[in-house]
Amino acid sequence: MSGIVLLLALVLVSCSDKPSADNYSTFTARMMSDYLKEFPEYSYFTEIVNHAVPADESSTSGKLMDQLSAYGHYTLFLPDNNAIMNYLNNERHITFEELLSNGALCDTIARTHLLPEIYLTSDMPTGVLPTQNMMQRNIEVEQSNDEQGNGIVILNKKATIFFSQTHQNDTVTNGVVHRIDAVVTNQSSGVAGLMEGDPYIKTYVEALRLTELNAMMDSLEDLEYRKKYNENKNSSWAVEALATGSRAKENVYYPERRLYGFTAFMVKDETLEKYNSSLTNKFDANGDVAKNILALSELASKYYTTSVPYTSTDYANPEHPLYKFMAYHLLDRNVQGYNFLTVREDAGIDKDIVNPTDWYTTRLPYSMIKVEHLTVAKWLGTGKQGDYYINRNYNDDSKIEGIHVQPSVEVQDNNAANGIYFYVDDILTFDDETKDNVFNTRIRMDFSTIFPEIMTNNIRMNGPNITGSNVGKNYRFPQGYLSGVKFNTEDSRLIYWYARSGYYSMNGDEMDAQDLFDITFDLPPVPFTGEWQIRLGFAPMNVSNDAANYRGQVQIYFDGVAQGIPLDFSKTLAEVYGISASDWSGITYSDLRQDDEKRQEDFKILKNKGYYRGPHSVFNSSNGLISGKYNTFSQMRNTARKVLCTVNIVAGQRHTLRIKNVSQGLTAKTKEAMLDYLELVPKSIYGITDGDAAEDDL
Repeated sequence: MSGIVLLLALVLVSCSDKPSADNYSTFTARMMSDYLKEFPEYSYFTEIVNHAVPADESSTSGKLMDQLSAYGHYTLFLPDNNAIMNYLNNERHITFEELLSNGALCDTIARTHLLPEIYLTSDMPTGVLPTQNMMQRNIEVEQSNDEQGNGIVILNKKATIFFSQTHQNDTVTNGVVHRIDAVVTNQSSGVAGLMEGDPYIKTYVEALRLTELNAMMDSLEDLEYRKKYNENKNSSWAVEALATGSRAKENVYYPERRLYGFTAFMVKDETLEKYNSSLTNKFDANGDVAKNILALSELASKYYTTSVPYTSTDYANPEHPLYKFMAYHLLDRNVQGYNFLTVREDAGIDKDIVNPTDWYTTRLPYSMIKVEHLTVAKWLGTGKQGDYYINRNYNDDSKIEGIHVQPSVEVQDNNAANGIYFYVDDILTFDDETKDNVFNTRIRMDFSTIFPEIMTNNIRMNGPNITGSNVGKNYRFPQGYLSGVKFNTEDSRLIYWYARSGYYSMNGDEMDAQDLFDITFDLPPVPFTGEWQIRLGFAPMNVSNDAANYRGQVQIYFDGVAQGIPLDFSKTLAEVYGISASDWSGITYSDLRQDDEKRQEDFKILKNKGYYRGPHSVFNSSNGLISGKYNTFSQMRNTARKVLCTVNIVAGQRHTLRIKNVSQGLTAKTKEAMLDYLELVPKSIYGITDGDAAEDDL
C-alpha cells in the first residue's frame, strides 16, 4: 500500500493534471531499472543504457542505470529490440556490437528517450513537451488515432506509443514507461540545413541562401559563455539563495549555456503562385527556382523600398527588398514548439475574452510580428479555434484574418538543433497596412519575451507544470547574457522567477532587478514614429516594516533623460487612489464594468495620476493559473500599470530605458524593482477622449 501512496504523490507533483488511479495500468514498487531488466524484448535498450558514457562525463554523476535505480521523476520512451535493429540497419548502418563499443552514442540514444519529469499520454500536448529530454532537446508530440480509432501519440514524426490495455502508461516507482515502435531521434543540423531537405519550400530556402541569411542560422552556442560557466560552476557564481518580496529564499541559477536560436516561417512554393497575376516575373509551377527567385524579388519590391542604391541581384545587401522580405520571416529566437508560440497553456490569460498574444522581434531591424492564439469564439472569422496566427487583428472593428501558422510540417520533425521552422499560408510583410491596421494598438510584452535568450534557452515558463509550486527553476543573468542589456554597476542583479499561481504577475512569472542596480536595456521597436506612452506592469508591495527585498524607489530614464520623480514600487493603487485598503475592496470592478459612468470616473482618477488598473483579461489564482479566474488584475490594488513616460519615439532607431535604484538609507541595497510586462501605447489609443470613450481595460 505504501508503494501506491508514494507513486501517487510523485505523479501529483510532477504532472500538469491531477490524474486519479484510473489513469494508471499498474502500481508497483519496482524502479525503472527493474522494468528494463524484466522484459527480454527490450534487452537491447537495456544494454544501451548499461553502456552509456556521456561525452562530457562531468555533465552527469554516476552511471545512467544507477540513476534509473534511484528515486526521481522520469519518463522513458522505450523502443523494443526490433526498433533498435531497424534503426541501426537503416539509419546508422552499424552492428549492435559496434554501437555498444561507442559509449557516447549509447548515451545519446538513451538520454534522447528519457525525460527528467513524468508525463502520461494525456499530459502530452500538440506541439512539444514542456520538458526537454536528457539531451536538452525537444520532443515533438502529435495526438492521433490508429486504424481502430484508438488514441495514439506520435513522437518526432517517427515513433508511436503503443496502444495497449495492459501497458498504457506503465508506471514504476520513479516514473512512467511508454513502449514505442521506433527509435526517437533529434535533428542534428541547424534550421537552415534542416529546411534544405524539405521539397515544399525550395524557393524560400534558395532565397535564404542568396541573401546569406542561412549562414547566420548556423550559430549554435556562445562558447565563450560556456567556458566562463564551466570555470565558475562550482562557486557561488553558479547558484545562490535569493528572495523576492516576502517569500523565503530560493535557489537561483546562472544559465548553463547561452544558445543561439531561430524561428523561420516558410511559405510553400505552391502558395506563391497565387501572386502571378500581379507580377511580370511568374512563379513556376514546375519548380524552376531561378525563375521563382526573380518573381519573389519582384514581389518583395512591392512591400520594401530604400533610398540606398543596390544592384538587382545583390541579394545579400541588407537594403535589398528580398533581403528585407526574408528577414521579416525570421525570428531572433527559438520559440521551441507550436504550443509555445504564445505563452504556454495560456497561463493566467482569460482566453474567453482575449486571444493570448505575444510580440517578437524579427531579423529585419526594428520590426516585430504579433502572434495570437485564436481562442475567442466570437472573433473566429474563417480562422480555426486553437490555432496560431501572425499579424491578426480581427474584432468588432477590424476583420484582418492574419497569417495561419500550420501545426506541423509534412515531411520531417521541424525542430532543429538551434531552432524550428513552420509553414504559413501566406507571405509576411512589414508594410504600411500592417503597421497602420495591425500594430496601431497597445503592444503588451511580458519581459520574458523582450529578451530572445530567455525563450531560446528554455527559461520562459520552465518546469513540468505551471499550476503548482516549487516545480521550476529561477535564473540570474550575468552581464552580457541578455541582448541589448547593460549593467551599469557591478551590484546589479536581474532575476527571472519561474511561473507559479500565487504571484501577482502576468502568466505567473516575473523578473526583478535587485541590489544597488542600474540597468539599461533596449526598448522593443515601435512600428511608426509618433507619441507613445511607455507603461510598466508590476505588483506594488507595501509593508509596515523595512524588510529586505521589498519594492523600492527607482528613477526611470528614456534615452538617458530622467523621467519625472522616482517611481515608488511600494505604492499600491489604493494609496494612489488616496483611500485605505479596506475602502479599495469596496470598489468592485465587476460592478464598475456594468456602469460606464462610474468606470470612466475611476479610469480618469487613476489616469490623471499616471496609473492604470491591471488588465481585466489577466488573472491569478491560488488554485492554478489555468483552471480558475479568481483574481482579475483589474480588481486588485496590488497589480498596477504605471506610465513611465510619454515621449516621441522615432521608428527605425534604437531607444533605451534605464532603471536605477535610488532608495535611501541603510536598506537601499535590499530594495527591488519588479519588471512584469511592458506596454507601448500609441497616442491613437491612450489619447482617446471623445465623449465617454476611453481605452479598453483588457
